[in-house]
Amino acid sequence: MKTKKAMKAWVLHGINDIRLDDVPAPVIKPNEALIRVKCASICTSDLLRVYSAGAYHYPLILGHEVSGVVEECAQSEWIGKRVSIFPLIPCFSCESCKEGHFETCFHYSYIGSRQDGGFAEFVAVPIWNLCPIPDIVSFEEAALFEPAAVALHAAKMLTHFDVAENVAVIGNGVIGLLVARWLYMLGVKNAQVYGRDTIFKDNYAACFEAVGSMESMETCIDITKPNGQLILVGNPEENFSMDRNVYWKILRKQLTIRGSWNSCKQTDWNDVVEGIAKLELENLISHRYKLTDLDKALKMMYEGKEKRYKVVVNNFC
Repeated sequence: MKTKKAMKAWVLHGINDIRLDDVPAPVIKPNEALIRVKCASICTSDLLRVYSAGAYHYPLILGHEVSGVVEECAQSEWIGKRVSIFPLIPCFSCESCKEGHFETCFHYSYIGSRQDGGFAEFVAVPIWNLCPIPDIVSFEEAALFEPAAVALHAAKMLTHFDVAENVAVIGNGVIGLLVARWLYMLGVKNAQVYGRDTIFKDNYAACFEAVGSMESMETCIDITKPNGQLILVGNPEENFSMDRNVYWKILRKQLTIRGSWNSCKQTDWNDVVEGIAKLELENLISHRYKLTDLDKALKMMYEGKEKRYKVVVNNFC
């Protein structure tokens, strides 16, 4: 097996310090595959790591929404396959993993967060984390499998629901839009997406919080009917605390609150592939950059001067 010696990669060295470096290419283990990156999508969590929150360690190659082609693998049947990458690497030994709930693994690793990711020419990935993509699916669409699966995982949290009832999704970003699309595909016909600054007059049987702010969560608590459901899916923008009166509303309304994080590889990702035509993921892409211009893409997103949805970076070619 011929191993690559060097590659180009965007390396995060500290907050607001990301550089296009020449680094050693990954040397794969027997249980891993070497992926030639074709497309990577930028997540808002990548922005936080670059500009404010930082990373678990440095140096680090970010990028967890990735598609590409298997370049090397001990299991030869994978070589040349077009794949998307499930980024969470379970420990397979904790209580959650033993129950098959790998998304709530106690000791997980994560591609592009806790270990090097896909903002590079190549990335090493456990074979278990590979998800084949059909020939009719583009690399750009496949890079969006991860957010699509995250949104589906959240949509499935809605339980004991009368399809005639109204559902609100607070947060009109990509995850919020995808949650609404999945709800419709799952039979919920009255799901509406709202921006965080919307002034509400109606109440809803269920509400999805897809912003990650205390203000947005308080809005959801206010507009959800008594005995309704509140599903939290937005990554928190910063530390926040709950006012006593807000807590009282949860008690007095007897709200059911569920958190949703990540996705289930065994089910959600298969459902994404099956629902790819109806999802219209390509229509969510607002900006395209070359991977060599990742810094420009990050700056554009961080400055917030342009309306955007999903921003993707394609390979170095």
